[in-house]
Amino acid sequence: MSWKQKIEPVAILLSILLIVVLVVDFAKHAERFNPFLDKPTKCSVELVAARGIGSALGPGAESSSSPAFDLLVHVDNGHVFAIRDGGSDVVVSYAGVPLARGRAPAFDVEAKEAVKVAVGAASRGVGIPDELFLLMVQERRSGATPQLQIDLWLDFGLFRCSVELHGEQRASQCDKLNFIYTS
Repeated sequence: MSWKQKIEPVAILLSILLIVVLVVDFAKHAERFNPFLDKPTKCSVELVAARGIGSALGPGAESSSSPAFDLLVHVDNGHVFAIRDGGSDVVVSYAGVPLARGRAPAFDVEAKEAVKVAVGAASRGVGIPDELFLLMVQERRSGATPQLQIDLWLDFGLFRCSVELHGEQRASQCDKLNFIYTS
């Protein structure tokens, strides 16, 4: 038996072993690189704190208080590629009227991973418009829980969330909105 005949079964076994190792490694990481498993980015927002607005709805309150909000933005990247946000605008509104604005810090989210980003939004001394203040007081007195709308203008889309100001739903999954640029 020549050396070529002796080495042939060893070469075949090594080739099979290499193929098995490659298939197992690919299977472990298939979700990360499979374009058919690409999912959209999802966002949610948690209202951590609200200042200058809770006391504004109490007895004897005035509409001159300046609202400020602490938010925790959760970004879940379902894509098979990393995404980046260079720092985007956040607007907190009530009944369509902006109460506070903020800026999210820049962040990166690796493929199929999630991050949490703390964001502050403040009115910077503007206060609550009188008509809006009266609407908030009326809703509060009728037993309704005021709903805040939070718009996130991220580099990879516009997201809108609704959270209760004083209720139990202080966190909300966001809806991604479609928008069209025109010139």
